[in-house]
Amino acid sequence: MDQKIINITFHQGMGHMTVMLDAFFPTDAARLRKLLSIIDEDYEHRDELRAVVVQHCGQRAQALMDGRSDLANQAINYHTKATELQPEIDKMARQVDTLQRYVKTYCKRGGQGYRQQLKELKAQLKEIKEQQRHALTLYRDYQRRFVGAEKEAEKLKKNVEVAKHER
Repeated sequence: MDQKIINITFHQGMGHMTVMLDAFFPTDAARLRKLLSIIDEDYEHRDELRAVVVQHCGQRAQALMDGRSDLANQAINYHTKATELQPEIDKMARQVDTLQRYVKTYCKRGGQGYRQQLKELKAQLKEIKEQQRHALTLYRDYQRRFVGAEKEAEKLKKNVEVAKHER
């Protein structure tokens, strides 16, 4: 999601202030009211600056809500991948177990070929389990971002309401 950085600059007495909107929002109502009171001191530009704040918050909230479907799809894809790996993991685990019992029972001496095969099978099992763990980690990350996007969008919508109705 490409977003350009939006700043607002307004004059206050003998100086000026620049606010990076992406870093400032979402915020709590008290902090927003303080910003709006400072913006109101720039009589010439206050309506324009308020409109920029409202527009930024509204657009960002909409972008977050629109992006949620992508996050949900990614979460589902990684969960599916992890689920699809499970039968292969179970199969390999049974193979390792069976070969391990065979080596312990029948290969007291020698059996280096079987031991090497067991070692390779264990390495493959470890690798596929790592792939599954990675897929589950990404699934949880996308799921958390999905929920977080909705919460952040709700905060931004509240910021829009405060900015529109605060005078």
